[in-house]
Amino acid sequence: MNKKMRLGLALSLPLIMTACTTVPKDNGIAQVQELLDESKATYDLKMPIDLESPMSAEEITAILSAPLNISDAERMSLHANPEVQANLMLVGIAEADYAQAGRMRNPGFTFERFAAEDYSLSLLFDLGGLLLMPLRRQIEARRLEVARYEAAATVLDHIVNTRRAWLSAVAEQQRTKLMERAVESARTGNQMTRQMSALGHSGVIESAESEILLRQLQASMARQKMTEAASKEALIRQLGLWGSHARMLRLPDTLPELPENLIYFEAIERDAIQNRLDVEIARLNLESMAKNLKLTQLNPFISSVEVGALQETTEGLNEAGYELELSIPIFDAGGVQNARARTVFERAQAQAEVVAIAAASESRQAFVTYRTAWDLAKDFGDQLIPLRKRVSQERLLMYNGMLISVFDLLADVRSAASLESDYVDAVRDFWLADANLQSAIMGTGSRPMIFEEPGASLEAGEGGADH
Repeated sequence: MNKKMRLGLALSLPLIMTACTTVPKDNGIAQVQELLDESKATYDLKMPIDLESPMSAEEITAILSAPLNISDAERMSLHANPEVQANLMLVGIAEADYAQAGRMRNPGFTFERFAAEDYSLSLLFDLGGLLLMPLRRQIEARRLEVARYEAAATVLDHIVNTRRAWLSAVAEQQRTKLMERAVESARTGNQMTRQMSALGHSGVIESAESEILLRQLQASMARQKMTEAASKEALIRQLGLWGSHARMLRLPDTLPELPENLIYFEAIERDAIQNRLDVEIARLNLESMAKNLKLTQLNPFISSVEVGALQETTEGLNEAGYELELSIPIFDAGGVQNARARTVFERAQAQAEVVAIAAASESRQAFVTYRTAWDLAKDFGDQLIPLRKRVSQERLLMYNGMLISVFDLLADVRSAASLESDYVDAVRDFWLADANLQSAIMGTGSRPMIFEEPGASLEAGEGGADH
């Protein structure tokens, strides 16, 4: 092989290496979908997650034509809320950075002329960048993997938040209906008290107390309606609805029934540490920091090596050759940057331990809360509510037998409504605990710490090597 062929092959090598570094058409959404499918399979979750099949406006309208159930709410929030799409775009940005890491810097062209027939031409390629390209690609691959896991964690977190918003909105609507029944009963009792007072069968005190009770319930009703409206608007924001779709939103009358059986884990801390997405993100960040530390150590000696073809013409005679250019790390051998990179790496190690400790603790806490909330709600439904209904029936019989007054009956109605409202809260708290448990075991319980960008020290090192 002659010199010209070897030189041509050397110059074409960078083009060959960078030819396949492109960004996927879907901006990496398919890989995020795979991570979500793995998370669902781990715990046999029924969440409807499909990022690759967007929901049309017609589908949203069809869903909103009936009361919105929790599954449709979760699915709709992934497609109608632009916040989800904005977070997923970060994966596309990481894909672009990964592709860019596989491309060399553009070559430099130099033309020098000294006389009419005395000049030189040179074409320089970044040989140092070519030598460091595999390590750069590994760093960007880790960062891309982190971006994918963070996107998956964000999607799961958004679904859990949608579930929380839906549960709160339905619970507040149910509490409002209970309050309406109590107000209506108080209004009826107040009218009866007025009639009896007009006939002389009731005293002034009883009449005033009946009026006070009605006014208090009406004030509570007004506050409850404000709370209901706020919770519904929070759900609308979480779903990403606006305009006619926001006005169409209707909810079921009651919360879902309690499950007969609870989820059981033999070693929930181990499962959380092995499967939580934030733990995986911390591990990938740590690996990226280790790669960055290695690159920072090599950067002062390799990053500014350039090689290229050279042609000189002197007095009409052409001479071809090559040129090698490099910087000599005399004033800055990279010691400061190495110390900085090592400190960043050690900090990432400590932060990864914090994430693992939090994952184990949050999973234990979530499981205890889950079981306790189920016990409380079950006791309300199986014991307290039936007993309260029996007491109300006996009170009504006593009133019909003229053994208690209308005011006593109204007080009983108010007490029954308060207990039923507490039962609604207990059921809501259980389902919220269920959502928090799923969040704890899938990795969106607490957001992972923000580690320093792996390329920060690298960019600083490159700045000192420019020529």
